[in-house]
Formats: sequence, structure tokens, C-alpha cells
Amino acid sequence: MAAAAFLHQIYYSDATRANLDPGFIPLDNLANERPDWREYWPMRRFLLEHAGRMDESAFYGFFSPKFGEKTGMTANDAHEFITSVQHHTDVVLFPPFFDQGACYLNVFEQAISHHRGFFPTFKAAVDHIAPGVAIESLITDSRNTVFSNFFAARPRFWRDWLAANEVLFAIAESREGELAQSLNAEAPYKSGTGPVAAKVFMMERVATLLLTTQRDWRVAVRDPMAAPEEPLFAPYRAELIAMDALKIAASLRGASGYLQTFRRLQQYIAQSSRARFELREESRQASGE
Repeated sequence: MAAAAFLHQIYYSDATRANLDPGFIPLDNLANERPDWREYWPMRRFLLEHAGRMDESAFYGFFSPKFGEKTGMTANDAHEFITSVQHHTDVVLFPPFFDQGACYLNVFEQAISHHRGFFPTFKAAVDHIAPGVAIESLITDSRNTVFSNFFAARPRFWRDWLAANEVLFAIAESREGELAQSLNAEAPYKSGTGPVAAKVFMMERVATLLLTTQRDWRVAVRDPMAAPEEPLFAPYRAELIAMDALKIAASLRGASGYLQTFRRLQQYIAQSSRARFELREESRQASGE
């Protein structure tokens, strides 16, 4: 018999409530008392309020209103995939950005590429919740990469996830010390909704950190290449597949040659995409756009 799955979708306005996927359980965040924590606030509230009352054999998920847009999936798709996984699975991933996961050594390097200057923040945060893990050399790949908290898990994993995030929550809420200040510092966010605090980007990477550093979790991943791809990376599909494979090989075998080849491909994509961007800008200027 397939495990039960309680998959929630968060809404924080009348508009997001109207657009909920009917296959998800609505999770009310209309009060939105702490918008600075984004989705972590309603997720945290649910997990704290239901501590000790969750079905230990069931999967739970908490998704933003953009789940369908980012993954190309419906709630029915998510439920169907969960019913297909092996009975011993602990965590199920619904990857939204294969290209973003493949193109960088790990999810922290990916974040820093978009929010430069936050490396010390992420490093200090990881030191508090996973001492001894060096984010500059950590390898994450399609087997364990989570973006936007798009995963479902059994309560055992959620307890570890919450415990790690609560360490960061307490630091950020204290407003004392350098790490607290940097976690609360704002970074630009491309969605057009305004700046987002660094603590949110860190919180969204905790699941990946746990899956990468705690090897006993049993994970099932929905096809990571099925989600919509970003136009910037579309011409490099083959290279990105190779880069993900190289990271997996490096994780399993530890041979430096895999990562050297990964870095060469990464540099090629960076240089090529930059050249394509500059050429496009020159063409626009020449046409008077």
C-alpha cells in the first residue's frame, strides 16, 4: 500500500488563494505576520503545532504558489510520483531548476553567483548547523539538490530540517552579532517582489545540506530534467547533463579529474553565455531598440 501524502500549498493573499492547485491542501498564511521569513514562517508554524501528531509513515510537503510554474507539475503529478517510489523512501524531490543545480559545484556556489558578498554568511551559518562541512568544496548534484523547498518527506526528516533551521532562526531573531546581522541583510531577488533576506536563501538550502552530509537518507527524485529550463541555459543542455554526471562521479569516486573537467565546462558556459549576451545587446543597439 502506498504511503499517505499530505501535500500543502501556501497562500498569503486572495490572489494566491484563488490560484491554488485543488489537489494540494491549502495552508493559510493570510496573516503573513513575518513576511521576512517567506515560506519558512507557515512551514515552521505547521511543524511546531503538529509536533508529535504527524503520521510517521506519511509524506508531508509545503509548496509555494509557484510550484506548478517552476516544476511544470500539478498536484496530481506529485501524488502519482510519490505512489511510485519504493516503500523505504524518506524524501521525495521535485526539482525545479536542473540547470541551476548542474552548473554550479553546489547550491551555495549557485546562491553566491546571484548574491555576491554572501559567502561569509553561508559559511558561518553552515558552521553552526553542520560543523566541519566546507561549502567551498561541497558537491551537490541532481540526487540531492533542493530548490524552493520543493520536496516531500516523512516526519523524521522534517524534524531534522526544523532543528537545523531553528538554530538559524534563533540567531537571526536575536539581532545580535555579525551572523545575525548578515542573515537579516537583504539581497535583490529577480521575482520583482523586492529584496529577500539572506536567511531565506540559507533556509532553502538546508534540505540539500542534510541530504548531502547525512548519507542515510533514502531519496527518490522526479526526473530533474522535466522542469522548464531557463532560456539562458537552453543551448547548453548536453554540457549541463555532463556536468551533473561529473559531479556524481566525483562524489562516488573522489577522483580530481572529474571536477577539473566540470570546471572547464563551467568556464565554457560562462564565457559563451556572456558572449551571446553581449552580441544580443549589440544587435539591439544597432536596431535602435
